[in-house]
Amino acid sequence: MGAQRIPAVQAAVEVMKDEGVGIAFGCPGAALLPLYAAMERVGGIGHLSVRHEEGAVHMADGWARMTGKAGVAAVAAGPGAARLITGLHAARQDAVPLVCVTGREAASPRRAAGPPRHEAYRPPDLVRLAGAVTKRAERIEDPARIPGAFREAFRIAREGRPGPVLIDVPADLAAAEIIYGPGCGPGPAGGTGRGGPAAATGVRWTESGAVLSAGAPPGGTDSGARPAPADWAAAELAEIFGARSPADTSAETYVVSGLPETLLGAAADPRRHRVPRRGGPPGWEVPAAIGVRTALDHRGERDAEVVVVVDGRGFPFLAEELAAAAQYEVPFVVIMLGGAEEPDPFTDHLKLVEAYGCTGRDVLDPEELRSAVQWARKEAVSTRRPVLVEVRSGRAAGACGGPAAGPVQEFAHGT
Repeated sequence: MGAQRIPAVQAAVEVMKDEGVGIAFGCPGAALLPLYAAMERVGGIGHLSVRHEEGAVHMADGWARMTGKAGVAAVAAGPGAARLITGLHAARQDAVPLVCVTGREAASPRRAAGPPRHEAYRPPDLVRLAGAVTKRAERIEDPARIPGAFREAFRIAREGRPGPVLIDVPADLAAAEIIYGPGCGPGPAGGTGRGGPAAATGVRWTESGAVLSAGAPPGGTDSGARPAPADWAAAELAEIFGARSPADTSAETYVVSGLPETLLGAAADPRRHRVPRRGGPPGWEVPAAIGVRTALDHRGERDAEVVVVVDGRGFPFLAEELAAAAQYEVPFVVIMLGGAEEPDPFTDHLKLVEAYGCTGRDVLDPEELRSAVQWARKEAVSTRRPVLVEVRSGRAAGACGGPAAGPVQEFAHGT
């Protein structure tokens, strides 16, 4: 088929399909309607709607780690789009290739500014914000540039030390028609851009495709010191998931966690893989696991097991993405490690996950951990939804329904 006149964003979707993109994670918005329409018209690329813009980037992060291809996040450039920066920074730190597409309402000139109270809403300048945490950030100013910008974005995201790239696309330019087809190569470098290809540094790709930062500390986590929650539980989990005989041919297990003590000795079992966090923020694990699980299903490994191990302080940050996992039938087991030394007197995590359409149970007796984990593994398979196992060495006196809580304690999150 020769060159033909098609919407510019349809040419971008053709590029995405050529690059092996199987799914885009994002927040629906009017400025992205041309992209959604083109994805439906071209076919072959699914879409998973998230609850939080940051979650979209972490999901694409997990998908990229498993496939070895650039993950895609698509978000409308509204008030919440600035939340992308945290996810982009995490991907840059962990050397994960991502292409983030932000949809803007229009590229037409603005009307003359009036009084501040009458001035129209102005979305954040994502190109400027993302310039410091991406390999390249570009705003499209010519519809003919769109196919070439997308092709270059995937190349830059992969080459050298992998990392994220952001493309800001106005909706009117995305819907504009261009001539595209065989022989229509990438457009000339243009548009407003910041950043460039990063210097090449080594990263290790496991056979499963998970990215492990070569410069990460042992265990692949960030170097910030934090107390090890429920040491007995971590040791027990290593035994539960590592108890396999040489003749065991069960499916592989992928452990998504930012805790350094999680499943020590995982490298001794070729069927057990760690998906570690180096630069990800607290709560990164749940959306990343959605991306990992989606990638495994995409490549036909539905029998593979995904396990999230997170502490009680990080879990609530992006727990709302459990609702997306329940909606799209993305099953995995979440093991939340905590203890009496760090109680949360205001949150009932079991009721929280039930509100998002999932199930769970708590563990107070160490003898119950093995049976609880086995129950969760079966429940996740049967319901095709996440299942929580909350591990506590003792119930806090100030738990929901108990005596009045004492003075509020402040905790420092992140690094």
